[in-house]
Amino acid sequence: MRGDLRRALALVRRRTHRDEPLKVRLLEKPECGLCAEAYRALRRVALDVPLDVDRVDITKDPSLFDRYALRIPVVTMGERELDVAGVDDRAIHAWLRG
Repeated sequence: MRGDLRRALALVRRRTHRDEPLKVRLLEKPECGLCAEAYRALRRVALDVPLDVDRVDITKDPSLFDRYALRIPVVTMGERELDVAGVDDRAIHAWLRG
């Protein structure tokens, strides 16, 4: 029991981020399976890289919809964009390091 607690606490310490989170936007639309998978991938990457994910529904903004309707899901960070449909966690992690 004591060993399990020590391992759990070590994992929590290792997963606790001390840096400011990177601010990323996930451009998506409702009922999009690829968008949901991209969000789950970002959550997994956030275990190693502190992320602040802002989910943006492109259907609420006509200019975003015109630009990204055929490309979603897209992750943006500053001026950089990544089409994340089918991209694995390592590729997202590498893109974030930039």
